[in-house]
Amino acid sequence: MTSENNIQRMTKLMLADQQPQLNSQTGTTEPTSNNQLADKVVMRKFNNSASNNGASGIKNKHSNCNRNVVGTSEAMVDSVATSPTSPGEMSTNDLRQLKRESDPQYSRFADYFVICGLDLDTGLEPDRFAGDNLHCSPLDRAYKSKPLAHYPENVAWNPFDAHGICMLSLPQGLRFRTQKHDIEPKFHSFATTREDGKRCYGFSLVFYEEIRNRNICSAMHTLQSMFITELSSGQQNHSLGRVRESPVSRSLPRHFKVAGQAPQSAQSYYDITKDKLFVAKSISLICQVPYAFAAHVFLSNLYKCLPRQPGAGISLESYVYNILYEVMLPQPGKSIRIYLPPSEPHLPPLAVVLQRPEPSSELPLLDFPLRLLFTYLGVECVIQLLSCVLLENQVLLRSNDYQKLMIVGECITSVLFPFVWPHVYAPILPAALHHFLDAPVPFVMGLHADCESANKIGTEATLCFVDIDKKIIQLPEELPVFPHKIDFMAEIISILDKFEIERDRSYEPILKNGYATRDHDVMISSCTLPSGLQAARRSKERFNHLQETVYTLAGSGHGSPTGADNGIGHHIEYQPLIAHPSKIEHVPRIADFLRRKGVRTQSPSAVSLNDAGSFDAVDATISPTRAAAAARREIKAAPTLTLEEQYYQDLRINNALRETFLNRFVHMFYAYEFFVIYPNQARDEWLSNRETLQNFDKSSFLSDQPEHHRAFLSRFLESQMFATLIDNKILSMWEKEPDVNLRIFDQRVRLLRKRHGENMICATSYEPCVMSQEAQQVYEKRLHCIDIEVTPPSEILSNRAAYFRSFPILEKSVLNQECASR
Repeated sequence: MTSENNIQRMTKLMLADQQPQLNSQTGTTEPTSNNQLADKVVMRKFNNSASNNGASGIKNKHSNCNRNVVGTSEAMVDSVATSPTSPGEMSTNDLRQLKRESDPQYSRFADYFVICGLDLDTGLEPDRFAGDNLHCSPLDRAYKSKPLAHYPENVAWNPFDAHGICMLSLPQGLRFRTQKHDIEPKFHSFATTREDGKRCYGFSLVFYEEIRNRNICSAMHTLQSMFITELSSGQQNHSLGRVRESPVSRSLPRHFKVAGQAPQSAQSYYDITKDKLFVAKSISLICQVPYAFAAHVFLSNLYKCLPRQPGAGISLESYVYNILYEVMLPQPGKSIRIYLPPSEPHLPPLAVVLQRPEPSSELPLLDFPLRLLFTYLGVECVIQLLSCVLLENQVLLRSNDYQKLMIVGECITSVLFPFVWPHVYAPILPAALHHFLDAPVPFVMGLHADCESANKIGTEATLCFVDIDKKIIQLPEELPVFPHKIDFMAEIISILDKFEIERDRSYEPILKNGYATRDHDVMISSCTLPSGLQAARRSKERFNHLQETVYTLAGSGHGSPTGADNGIGHHIEYQPLIAHPSKIEHVPRIADFLRRKGVRTQSPSAVSLNDAGSFDAVDATISPTRAAAAARREIKAAPTLTLEEQYYQDLRINNALRETFLNRFVHMFYAYEFFVIYPNQARDEWLSNRETLQNFDKSSFLSDQPEHHRAFLSRFLESQMFATLIDNKILSMWEKEPDVNLRIFDQRVRLLRKRHGENMICATSYEPCVMSQEAQQVYEKRLHCIDIEVTPPSEILSNRAAYFRSFPILEKSVLNQECASR
């Protein structure tokens, strides 16, 4: 099913039934039971392979992954049955579960490797989905691209969608350029929704190759000549069909200029006697799980490893075979070391560690860097965008970089956890699908800045329009303020400062002597909406709440390792909301507070930032200016991270930020279970009548909330996301395995109740997140204790081509199926 049909199907469903969709995540949840048994079987095969090949092949306690390891699911199940150390009594369900986990559908890193570009057999064909572009120069028009090759031919669990993948791999269509243009390769990700509702991810590298085919060059020059003639005569009313190759052409006049054209219009003209003609081509990976960093490195370095002259290295087929058939996905709660193509053909493969969270206790995988979301938009814009998504408004993103659209779309939907965006999601909307912008349903869509639709955005009452490049946001009318917005922003700022994330600080609140001050309004919008844009001024009462979040008294059994004993069986937990050295004017107040509480300082040293971003000592004699200068010198001296180190650091940042967002939802719906209206019917009867039943006591819930939070909460309680969570909560009465998101959310709620007591109905004061450190320790353990290591790619062709002038069609005989001999 194509992407167009997918969106059409989703639109029809939403128009016909706006009721919550039950178990919206069950189609994407992967099995987690019997993982330990499956691991033992896999590792037994690893060890057997290593013992047969000699002990020298072992790199860690688990040994290398031999190519025979990635076998069929039947072979793995057979090994369980025949192994003397396997359990003597395994149920049929256990065998079926193990077979499912070892099935290539759930273990392969990538399903397809795809090459899209210009089909020389059909020549230049206009892209009929791109609209009427005859008024543009031929170099600025979109032409029809086609999948030139894909490997393997087909996989049973993910049928190949030629039109959809080609449309998203080259979302601007087939474009031509000359040496006057920027033709550097560009990477972007994309997402599609399959017929069964499961999301599938793609990663594409778009590059330009010189055209050496004389017929194509002549055809482009003929189009150029026709365009010049019609532009000069003012006639542009012909219909463009397929251009036949013509040996007759004339050169562009030396001083030709078009009135009214932009100064850079000279780049839009192709002179066959002087210019080199380049055409776009893409190489893509289609995957079930979005490991964006590994896919980016693979595609970028595979392109760099293209042998353009004879030399050392292995064939492109060897790298592609490795990623398709030998690189496995890490099992839940495990990590794996894989090897990707190097940046130069003669270098050894690049080692990268992939890890996968445990779905029963950790947040789902997010491989896109959240730090870029705040770098692109700033903290306040992100909170405003989050509010729009939570209230299920139409959200339209705009940028001249497709990867920015994807990063913003993936990141803003990931921080919704435990809620899941249930509506139309197309962070990259190809030109062929622009008509879906008229659908009267909630959506999150992204448009390239060059498309005309992105420049004709109106001021619809329910639309949130975000220009990522210009940092401009247009908000819907009467957008309520997110609960504890200023405190929440301050906590996020402290995390960004801890990790030294560069961003625009113009619109960030500054805590000075306990009060939030702002020198500027929020991002200026083309549609000025004061009620939705301006934050409320901080009052004395809110400042007292802020102090309670910075200093919390807890029992001795619930303290942080850095807590200081005050001599009465309690300790002080210090969680600074603002940890940046340039914003420590309130340090004297902190020092005085700690002295009154009887906290013993560790040393009389000056104020400094420790690894966790907190203040180590509280001696207020040092000047804040001196402390800030010292911290800046330390930051400048910090070593530059490698590409892999930055990736691992991004995962740490993702963990800290996502836990903070989840902590907000836990506090907002701390007592939601008390207001769920459980049915007194059987499961089937409830499912058939759920549309007419009230499942949540909204009025009672809102009556317990602070008055200034009710405007936002009352609208969110009407959303499909919240209704789905409540439905899943009710279904958990009958199901053995409840929804994964709900299970984690309820775990965090129970931990909060343990700290504050079961009788607490509403958290009136702001409390920062305290769970990120525990989740961080689990991640660090996986990163340093690798469970499996895949064998690096090796040559699979008997005769490798010496060099290529362009990215070639690969040898399908070795890529269309896994070789049994290997």
